[in-house]
Amino acid sequence: MFKELKLFKGLSEEEIKNFLEINNAIISSYKEGEYIFEQDDMPKYLYILLEGSISVERMDINGKRTIINQFREKNTVFGEVYLYVDSKKYDYSALSIEDSKILSIEKEAFEFHIDDKYSKIITNNMLEILSNKAFYLNQKILIYSSFSLRQKLSKFFLLISENKDIVELELNREELADFLGVTRPSISRELMNMQEDGLIKIDKNKVSLNRNLLKDFL
Repeated sequence: MFKELKLFKGLSEEEIKNFLEINNAIISSYKEGEYIFEQDDMPKYLYILLEGSISVERMDINGKRTIINQFREKNTVFGEVYLYVDSKKYDYSALSIEDSKILSIEKEAFEFHIDDKYSKIITNNMLEILSNKAFYLNQKILIYSSFSLRQKLSKFFLLISENKDIVELELNREELADFLGVTRPSISRELMNMQEDGLIKIDKNKVSLNRNLLKDFL
């Protein structure tokens, strides 16, 4: 089961089991709408999504929600950045948006010593995970820096498409608005305009992309 986790790539099933037992790892179930951690909590664990889906989001003092990311892929690691930042509270909350199962590993498990047999393997795996997360956040900054909503949406669709012509949009209109930092009516209006201009074609949650036209807005 845990052999599939990117964090443990290169370790045997027995080594993984031993690592988890030594570090008091637990599997917890969360109902839809339940928080795994909340904004301003102190980090205590690294989390791995085993089932379900999670929304990482921030609420400002005016109650405006910003969606940082949503994790739906099994075995996704989250909360890892805060393992290495001393005395830093979470800037975001992690909310279960459907019934989910989460593997939690104590923060102290990743304070490796030079003679720890797991240190090199897991550290290398963690660097790969952190690099991928940094790349994603860099792409999101590029989306945020766009001058127009059409440019934001074009970059967003091309980012999530992974060179495919059809994408399945997992965010609803409100979530997409919160992800891009705009209003829901603006999203709905611009999606309609983009469809009329032949950039996209929407069929429920499936979006067909005219990649050549969308690239004009990069």
